[in-house]
Amino acid sequence: MNTAQRDAKPSSTIVHHGTRLRHARLFKGYTLKQLADVVDCSESMLSKLENSRLSPSLAMLHRIAAALDVPVPDLLIQEDDHSPTDGVTLFPPSRFEAGAGDYALEVAFNRILPLSRSGLLQINVLHIQPGAEQSRELAHEGEEFIFVLEGALNVIIEERVHRVAAASGIYFTSTLAHRYANTGTTVARALWVNTPPTM
Repeated sequence: MNTAQRDAKPSSTIVHHGTRLRHARLFKGYTLKQLADVVDCSESMLSKLENSRLSPSLAMLHRIAAALDVPVPDLLIQEDDHSPTDGVTLFPPSRFEAGAGDYALEVAFNRILPLSRSGLLQINVLHIQPGAEQSRELAHEGEEFIFVLEGALNVIIEERVHRVAAASGIYFTSTLAHRYANTGTTVARALWVNTPPTM
């Protein structure tokens, strides 16, 4: 039995979220082939993992998490990943503020909307410290809207810098290469909406 066969398990073995794996890979700037080479599996297997058609063994999950520099739990389904049965979710102010004062993190995301397999939206609040930036470009299917709550954010799309000030927003197609930076002197906070979910 080869490594890929040992590391491929039925989908019920480890409940992971393929969209999170895909987003983490894109965030690190890896192609499917590059990540597959790093974690010693086939490109086909990795594609199946990202499409939630296959689940990794615990050993493979740890290798992927290490390669992408993310905690293993970030690749797993969490309790609030499923929408409430009545279709309504209320969020307290603390949901939007968590992490805002954590200066140990240059970039912090608060996931606002529970991520469900069938949901069409992903909503985060981004907190980015002065001088911090996302150096790797992202490009994926979908659409994005960013509304800056505090400070100002540079959204770089296809190498063109768009400075978005507080109380302003920007929309773009996610297939355009994009990244962000805070070149100001204060923390930038922004409401970030994606469709479809990417993490």
